Formats: sequence, C-alpha cells, structure tokens
Amino acid sequence: MNELIEKVEDLKETLDKNEEIVNLKKINEEIMKDKELLEEIKKYQETNDLELKNKIINNSLFQKYKHSEAECNFIILEINKKLKEINNKGKCSK
Repeated sequence: MNELIEKVEDLKETLDKNEEIVNLKKINEEIMKDKELLEEIKKYQETNDLELKNKIINNSLFQKYKHSEAECNFIILEINKKLKEINNKGKCSK
C-alpha cells in the first residue's frame, strides 16, 4: 500500500510540474486579476446575454484559458486510459 501512495505522490508532483498545468494556473491567475473580464462573466451568468457571451469568448485571455484547459483535459484522458489498463490487467491476473 505504501508503494501505491508513493506512486500517487510522484504522479501529483509530476503533474504539478507539467507545462500545460503550470500554464493553466498562470492564465487562471491572470484572469483573476482582470476585473473587467470577471465582471463580464458574472454579468453573463446573471443575464445569459448572447452578445456578452460572444465578447467573453472572443477575449484573448479567455481563449488561451480554454485552449490550456483542453490540453489539461487530454492529460486527464490519458491518465484515465492508463489507469483503466492497469485495472484491467489486475482483473486478468486474479
């Protein structure tokens, strides 16, 4: 069990250093400093104004965030794929 915990900790450490994840965190920090964008997002959540939605989607910082988010989702998919392979191997050996 200790070996599993160590491997999970290693994975977490590796992910914390991953370029895409670091980039996503950096962009998120930039967004949190962009008061105008945050206000637009908040207002959109309240009004569902399509014009406002388009303005948010066309924001370059928002676009960078969504691209980086997609890259991180690919990482998650790969991790899940590997975990499924490991899980299936464990079931076959029983």
